[in-house]
Amino acid sequence: MFASTSGTGRPLPAAESTPGPTPPLATAWLQPRSQHRVMILGWLLLAPLGLVLTGCGPDLTRPPARPVGFVEPMVLELIGPQIARIENQPGDAEEHGTLALMYEANEMWEVATRSFAQAVELDPGNPIWAVHLYRCRKSLGETTGEWQRLESLVDRFSTRAPFLYHLGRERLENGDIDGARKAFEDCQQLASGNPAVLVALSELATLLGNSQQALQLAQQALVKAPGHPAVLNARGQALRALGRSDEAQTDLQAGLNASRIPFPDEGLRRLSGYYAAPQMLINHSADLIGAGFASRAEQLLHRVLLARPGDRDALNNLALALKSLSRPEEALTRLQEALKSDADYFPTLINITDLLLAMQRPRDALIHAHKAVRIDAENAIAHRLLGMTQIRLQDFPAALASFEQSLLLQPGNFDCHGAASEAALASGNLEAATRHLTEASKLRPEFLPAQVNLVHLLIKQGNLEDADRRLQDLFRRLGEHPEVVKAYEALRRARSGGGGNR
Repeated sequence: MFASTSGTGRPLPAAESTPGPTPPLATAWLQPRSQHRVMILGWLLLAPLGLVLTGCGPDLTRPPARPVGFVEPMVLELIGPQIARIENQPGDAEEHGTLALMYEANEMWEVATRSFAQAVELDPGNPIWAVHLYRCRKSLGETTGEWQRLESLVDRFSTRAPFLYHLGRERLENGDIDGARKAFEDCQQLASGNPAVLVALSELATLLGNSQQALQLAQQALVKAPGHPAVLNARGQALRALGRSDEAQTDLQAGLNASRIPFPDEGLRRLSGYYAAPQMLINHSADLIGAGFASRAEQLLHRVLLARPGDRDALNNLALALKSLSRPEEALTRLQEALKSDADYFPTLINITDLLLAMQRPRDALIHAHKAVRIDAENAIAHRLLGMTQIRLQDFPAALASFEQSLLLQPGNFDCHGAASEAALASGNLEAATRHLTEASKLRPEFLPAQVNLVHLLIKQGNLEDADRRLQDLFRRLGEHPEVVKAYEALRRARSGGGGNR
């Protein structure tokens, strides 16, 4: 349920995000280079000065960029050998760029920026270093002059799709709509079907009032990146612009605060191999679990827990990985460890409630669900899980109240409306059941069970005209589907019996 990505207890976003640096817990001091050593090196370099004057100067070199201050021990293990390689080959742009990627992977933005700048100086024709220098400067908040710098590189990188994508984003942010469209379209020609570009073009089309085109582009992106929040947000924006607000609501809710889909390049593909800071490994584990690689996530999280025993985020994600691997008892043990670390940590309470429900232990789940609601009464997920626990215990009126509170906090949740309708039916509250099924059918008009159940409920209440109208719409859309035919037979029997409004 909740893949932990930081101490905030917020779930992980799926996309290209640029969070600020995470304060390290386990730290070591990285000594700065000796001032005497710098002075001696500077003196030694005076000897070949005459070579420069005669036009036969030495190759361009740069010292390795080093972080200042405290550095995670696991990061030190990663960067130490790479720094040594640069000291042996100070003019090798690839080595400087690799060190920069290591820093970027662990969100060490300032030193990553310095290292990428050196790689660009040594090899100005490599688009990877130019693009990642841009990414790191943006993450660091250094935006002054970046647009102009990208524009100065257009001739050099006009056939490089990653560069054109970031150029389009920068132009759009600076109000150059026509320039952004050209950059995105050129990028699309080079990387046809890339979901990041399709979303960008969809957003641009919505901005320009071409809502139907925006919807088509978002639908194409959804094929490439199904369920991605950024794609759902783009489709929701297009649907809302087309006046289809009911359909848009679910997408907009799912895409709230969505991070962008990252545009792939060789540098991004290498980043995951350089995660070393515990928090970055925890973040990466959440991505792996979501992508179906729970075994790899388990390995990474065991590594984190060796460095940080009892880390509550690592324990939560390890429990999710174990649950995905059908090892619920081990998952429960890890969540119980996390509760010992922090008994009031909201993600742990949510995850242990969900796990206990999956293990058919609703009475145990109820304790944690109630506590989650007490800790964060404004969280819709907590109320929804409490409702699921109560419905398992057949406390249907209480479950209905919990689901409705969840919907007050997060309107337009299809699953919650469906569960609320079940609780209302079991409570004998036909009015509430009809209301929730009606909302569910609006949110997912293609979901047949909600439509058919609503028809049966309307027949049961004697509202035959409304039931007939809905059935006619279902016949038009689905033909003689067996479930629709059954509902029609129920309506015909009700009419022949003289019930309801004929």
